[in-house]
Amino acid sequence: MYQQVMNDMKRKLEEAGLYPLKKQAELSTRILKERFEIVLPWAMEESGMDMWIVLSRENCEDPIIHTLFTWDMPEARRISILMFHRNKETGEIRKMAVGMHSPEMSHIYENVQKKEEDVWQAVGRVVAEINPEKIAVDRSFIYGFCDGLSSTLYEGLKNAVGEKYAERICDGEELTVRWLQRVSPLEKEAMKVLTNVTHDIVNYTFSRDFITPGVTTTTDIEWCMRNMISEIGYLYWFGPDVDLQREGSNVSRMFGETILPGDLIHCDIGLNGIYVHLHTDMQWVAYLLKDGETQAPAEFENLLDKGNRFREIVMEELKEGVLGNEVFAAAMERAKAEGIQPMLYTHPLGTFGHGSGPTIGLYSNQGFVPGNGERPVENQTCYALELNVFDDAAVWGGQQVFMYLEEDICKDGKVDYLDGHQERLMLIK
Repeated sequence: MYQQVMNDMKRKLEEAGLYPLKKQAELSTRILKERFEIVLPWAMEESGMDMWIVLSRENCEDPIIHTLFTWDMPEARRISILMFHRNKETGEIRKMAVGMHSPEMSHIYENVQKKEEDVWQAVGRVVAEINPEKIAVDRSFIYGFCDGLSSTLYEGLKNAVGEKYAERICDGEELTVRWLQRVSPLEKEAMKVLTNVTHDIVNYTFSRDFITPGVTTTTDIEWCMRNMISEIGYLYWFGPDVDLQREGSNVSRMFGETILPGDLIHCDIGLNGIYVHLHTDMQWVAYLLKDGETQAPAEFENLLDKGNRFREIVMEELKEGVLGNEVFAAAMERAKAEGIQPMLYTHPLGTFGHGSGPTIGLYSNQGFVPGNGERPVENQTCYALELNVFDDAAVWGGQQVFMYLEEDICKDGKVDYLDGHQERLMLIK
């Protein structure tokens, strides 16, 4: 069964251009070109920046540089500098490279460094020739992935462009957040397949094909998930984490436990590509049937129903232009009015796992989130719809039971699941 599941996943990925590694590399180049045509002009226009300079040093890299490099440039070499200029009249983006770059990059970027120039001389000359009004750099007090400019490279840039243009350097958060947040059409289609494959991994590991009650541990499932992700040529950006709830325990997430009949088991799993910079993130719940049981206790199914109702409410509140904190407040108020006991901690997803855009609650802060909670909802954005609901279960003697749920969605005008969602508890017989 294991090999059949692996073969099916590889087939799906191959058909989508996501496997093997060479096809993933080729798709990443198509995605980058599409993003330069669709996403970057919009991001620069909306942020009011006519130039963007991204600087990175070998072994001290800006996270954003990897979303701008081609697949054959896995890291910065010496000092790598990318420069983008938006023509305000035509909206076209001029893409320029300074310093060492790869063969694949030469098909996308214009090499503007002259033979007799070092990188700083080239940057200073190009800036003077273009005469930009606002120069964005990767500095941010809110988002780590938008704050990758080192202090030494910042000083080097200011010295290179001179006092006149140094005064025009701006923190590029408004530009970089938008560059990272919006997904292109190719990325959305790839996300659908990656989400489907992640579901496949959960479906296999949360079944009797892998689980033997009284023998298999939550840690065994975690390692099987890691092995499956690695075997298809992908990475995992956390965990994966598998835990359980058990009657008689006041611990809502028990790790490293042997799985027994009557347990509620829960996973949190996400994978990401090597060259295609996309991430998945999801949580599912299963019930291990006791002898004589044919279904899960009704209270558990009802709690899942409440979780799915809460998901509907959150998706309805994801309206363009509404701030993340406003989505949180409205969704929580509606859920509580319907008798649901909720927690909400949804985040953007895509280029990064905990991605760029509006945060909608935090697990550690079920209230107003300063900074990233104050950003507006935008179209063409994927989210990990992450939340939980809880209640006291009479079947477990009044013990509090949690339903931890997470599914990948996309707001592209309307809000949809990328590959469905858990509607009933998974039953392990």
